[in-house]
Amino acid sequence: MKKHKNKDPFQTLGWCYTTVTDPRQVFAECFNYANIHSYRSTIRQVLFAAASPKVCHKQDPALILSKFKVITSVLLAARQLTRQKETGALKIAWDQFTDKRLYARPLSLCPEWEYLPKTLTPAEYRNPYLVFHRFFNYQKPEQWQQDMDTIVEYALASNTDSCDLDLLRRYFHLTKLLEAAHLIDVREVTHVDGQLKPALIEF
Repeated sequence: MKKHKNKDPFQTLGWCYTTVTDPRQVFAECFNYANIHSYRSTIRQVLFAAASPKVCHKQDPALILSKFKVITSVLLAARQLTRQKETGALKIAWDQFTDKRLYARPLSLCPEWEYLPKTLTPAEYRNPYLVFHRFFNYQKPEQWQQDMDTIVEYALASNTDSCDLDLLRRYFHLTKLLEAAHLIDVREVTHVDGQLKPALIEF
């Protein structure tokens, strides 16, 4: 029986309104949708709410659902790159770690210091692909998607019980996933949907 190719392999149609088939372009679209600081805040707020009987009220529920759709797409793109055994280790001297070209997307409204990774180790900062391997060694993609659905459900419902998942560990894994994807986008992706990123246009 002939297998049909998945026309939306990274599930981008639901939030990007187009099908993106290049995993690195998924990262680019992700950070066009919102900046890394915004994703970190959403992950923190949602997991905190899931751990308590209170409903997450700091963001519009529709925005939370959309951002978790984006995170799912990033997860699936990261899985594809892991299967392709991609690596991108840089030889970064200690005095180069704060070079903004390594972590900050140019010409953004977000302050540069907000782009700095908060959870990555020096080795992961040099090679963000390490994060993907560790992410999927912890759990398979299907389990991650199931856990994220559960977390959002608890965060947006007025349950008397809190989510019994290890939320702190999942917080670090999810935040690392987004920070690693952001570094790859900053360092490797020169265009979005065929258009050069603003800082790369020569005047």
